[in-house]
Amino acid sequence: MLHKKVKKGKTNQDEEEYTPKAFQKNKKSSEKNEAKKKSNKKSNNVKGKKKNSKRKLKRFLLVAFLIIIIVTGINIGISANRWKMLAKEMFANENSIVVDIDGNKIATLGCEKKNLIVQADNIPDNLKNAYVAIEDERFYSHGGIDIKRTGGAIISYVTHFGKSSYGGSTITQQLVKNLTGDTTDSITRKVNEWFKAWQLETCLSKDKILEEYLNLIYVGPNMYGIETASQYYFNKSVEGLSLEECAYLAGINHSPNSYNPFENKENTEKINKRTKTVLSKMLELNYINEENYNNAIANIDKGLNFKKGEIKSEEAIYSYHTDALILEIVKDISKKYNISESFAENYINMAGLTIYSTQDTKVQEKTEAEFEKSKYKIPSKNNNGDFSQAAMIIIDHKTGYVVSCTGGLGKKTKARPLNRATQSIRQTGSSIKPLSVLIPAIDKKIITSASIYDDTQRDFADGYHPTDYNHELGEITVRRAVESSQNIPFVEIMEQLKPKNSIQYLEKMGITTLTEKDETLVLSLGGLQQGISPLEMAAAYSTIANDGEYIEPTFYSKIENKLCKTIIKTSQEKRKVVSKEVAYIVKEMLTQPVIGSNGTATYCKISGVDVAAKTGTTDENYDRWLCGFTPYYTAVTWYGFDINESIEYNKKNPAGLLWANVMSRIHTGLNSRKFEKPNSISSCTICAKTGKRATNRLS
Repeated sequence: MLHKKVKKGKTNQDEEEYTPKAFQKNKKSSEKNEAKKKSNKKSNNVKGKKKNSKRKLKRFLLVAFLIIIIVTGINIGISANRWKMLAKEMFANENSIVVDIDGNKIATLGCEKKNLIVQADNIPDNLKNAYVAIEDERFYSHGGIDIKRTGGAIISYVTHFGKSSYGGSTITQQLVKNLTGDTTDSITRKVNEWFKAWQLETCLSKDKILEEYLNLIYVGPNMYGIETASQYYFNKSVEGLSLEECAYLAGINHSPNSYNPFENKENTEKINKRTKTVLSKMLELNYINEENYNNAIANIDKGLNFKKGEIKSEEAIYSYHTDALILEIVKDISKKYNISESFAENYINMAGLTIYSTQDTKVQEKTEAEFEKSKYKIPSKNNNGDFSQAAMIIIDHKTGYVVSCTGGLGKKTKARPLNRATQSIRQTGSSIKPLSVLIPAIDKKIITSASIYDDTQRDFADGYHPTDYNHELGEITVRRAVESSQNIPFVEIMEQLKPKNSIQYLEKMGITTLTEKDETLVLSLGGLQQGISPLEMAAAYSTIANDGEYIEPTFYSKIENKLCKTIIKTSQEKRKVVSKEVAYIVKEMLTQPVIGSNGTATYCKISGVDVAAKTGTTDENYDRWLCGFTPYYTAVTWYGFDINESIEYNKKNPAGLLWANVMSRIHTGLNSRKFEKPNSISSCTICAKTGKRATNRLS
């Protein structure tokens, strides 16, 4: 029990009564102070942690920023060196050549351009000065970008709300544009052009820049360079040009075809006015004196002495194989050097490269000879002048090299027309069955070649009701279904397999044009949303021929520069899709359409050589296919009209006839060869009615 404590005197601190209430009050006060201290301590710790976190974040951001700057700088440096390297190689201004698989030259790329090269020492000063005066008067004083002209162009662009062109291009910038082939009118393109122009100025003299510019500029119909212009318009070399003739050539630079005296006889006044404008500018900049100017004006008034010269060029009509090769290497070079495809194509045409094609010219010529025969061309019933078309791809499946490519019927007379072998996506019909059904179903052990299926009409999921091209056969083996291309058994197998699984296998075999909408039972018979190109069909069939390994097809093996240094090698994707045992079973089954008494491709037999083949026909007889292979080559042929139309070809498969005729010729002289059977595969005689091992017992 607590009692009051009596005060006995004054102390430094007043004493309080220690009543229960006072005790509790002091206790609470003490607890509050303690809690406050703890709270303040905790708050200080939190603030300290926050400050440390902020300091760490600042350090991290600073380091990240420095890394970004360093990486960006490295990338810019690499890009700058790459650009300068490519530009210098292009200054050779030499056409690249393509050689076939035996090293024989088969094409000169860029030869269609009329371009005569002239060295700087042979270019008269009047011609150089005329171009500088009218195109870039501060050329010798700027570093690639004319700040005054560029500033004016930017102001004009802004004040016109982006509706005017940038303009203001210096000669160096124009050289960049001629090299890259990039003519888009965008801010990004212009900034890149400025940067590249500055780079050229750091590694080339003004004379060298001007020389390259004058050798690359467009001067008239399919003509490039001032020497070409001089020969075309005046029938003489640049060394013999008069002052007024130099002024004329410089004057037409912004629109050569508008000032062509041979195309429009009424152009005289326009030509004279423009030529005098150039002379006035040359006089203003003291490139000529008054006497030179007056004499030139007088000669213009008398009439410029135009005399058309003949400029020879080669035809750029290559094989369809080379057409496909060009598209492939343009993409590969564009990707490797991170440049536009137009720049890559200019580089290919001008850098004097040697491109090693996979074309086997002997095979290519035999294919072309067959495709040029008139018997295969059927006129369209629509009376539009069109004819039937065809395409064929032949691959060495051991390497993935495309040895032959033909993209149309008849003699090729155009440069890079539609290449149906690589660019046309067509419905496949039954030719897809080995790829969409046999390969995955055997690999997943859903079927064997002896599995029995009921070839009788019935409804499947979603009311799908397939029918056979010929009559139904009742219960038959898968092998028998392959032989005469029965449809219903393949739909039933797809139902077990599931279309989604089938698509996964097809994609592994290089098919890229499938969609989610193809995940239906119709996939088993080739009913596709888009279709497949002959090239991708050939690559997929090559997977079977190549013991289950897919190799991405290619039209070239490597490219060398002028110094014989390899700058790029083909990079082919390779992947194992199925085992060699599964591949062999499918190979062997695909011989049945060729050797079977009910086979759909019996005409494809080649003496002494195993042949696997599968035909394909689409609804309404729009597309006909023959896909197959031997131990030597895989080949795919498509036949049809560019715009769908029923094919009537004497009740025969024209794709099959083309395939058989070409393949028999290219195998002539080759050694006999059979499909190699793996040791792990065993054979036995099967009862065609039951699919079980046959016995001698009578039922």
